[in-house]
Order: sequence, then C-alpha cells, then structure tokens
Amino acid sequence: MTGLDEGRTGNGEPGPEAGSAPFFPGPAARRAAHSAAHRGTVPPPGTPLPAPPAAGAGAVPMTLRGSSSDITTGVEGRITIADEVIGKIAALAALEVAGVAALIAPPGPGRDGTGVHVDPDEDEVTLDLGIAVEYGCVIRDVADAVKANVARVAGLMLGSRVAAVNVAVGDVRRPAGPRR
Repeated sequence: MTGLDEGRTGNGEPGPEAGSAPFFPGPAARRAAHSAAHRGTVPPPGTPLPAPPAAGAGAVPMTLRGSSSDITTGVEGRITIADEVIGKIAALAALEVAGVAALIAPPGPGRDGTGVHVDPDEDEVTLDLGIAVEYGCVIRDVADAVKANVARVAGLMLGSRVAAVNVAVGDVRRPAGPRR
C-alpha cells in the first residue's frame, strides 16, 4: 500500500480527512468565500455552500431589483419562429444521423435547394427533407432514424408538435473520408 492509499499526500504528510472541505475549492466556493469575507462573515469550515441560482431555458432572468417570484401574471405578446430557423433545426438534426451523406432538395414544386421544406400550421409543423445516404447503409433504416431524430429535436426545440416528417432519399454517395 502506498502513502496515497493510506490517506497521505505525495510528500508523506497526512492528507485531508474524509468529509473535510476540498483543499482546492472550485470557482463557486472561492466566490462564496470571497463575498462572505467582504461582508465580514465567513462560514465555518465544512459548512455547505448555498446552491447557485437556477439556470437554463426555464429560468427567469433576474432584474436589478426584484426576483423571479415577483412575476405573477402572464405577459401578452406573440412569438414567431421563422421557417428558415425551423428548416435549419431539421437539417442539423438530419445530419446528426449516421449514414446521412448530405441534404439534397426534396422533390416537388416550390422546393428550394436547402434540403428542407417547412409547412407550418397553427400549432404544428410538417417537414419535408431530401437526403443522400452513404453507400453501404440500409436506406430504410437511415430514413427511419432521420424521421425520428428530426421529429424529436424539432419538437423539443420548437415546443410544438411535429405533425409529420417526410424523408425523400434522392441519392447514394460514398462516405466522406479517406479512400481505401
């Protein structure tokens, strides 16, 4: 058994006891200790630090005065998401799928060359995608994976229902990378 296994530091001195505060506290611990020192109160060693404020998509931003609990009523207004944004979300989700070589223009009138056509409705959206599949992949499996991933990602990011994802396979290409 080494000295490190026996709870000693690399130089043979006794190491920190189990359950004690870390020797090198992280940035949050340093900030809390620094601000507590400037207020004249320092928490005793081993006292848990308060949790940082919530962050993320559901968090309400704090203002200079007040808190998130001050908001008691809904705010009127409208949110619009451009069709180009919806199309880009669908395109990126399709390109994440293994076996997709590229996006190509989906067949049909009024389709552009971006590989995605967006048909928005009241509270849902229909997406038409054209893809090229890598040679050697099972085309139906790749298309099914594209449908599932695009529907999942677009539904989560848009916060609305994806009515349909129509995938048109229009080409087969060699996988990108070095040739053998």
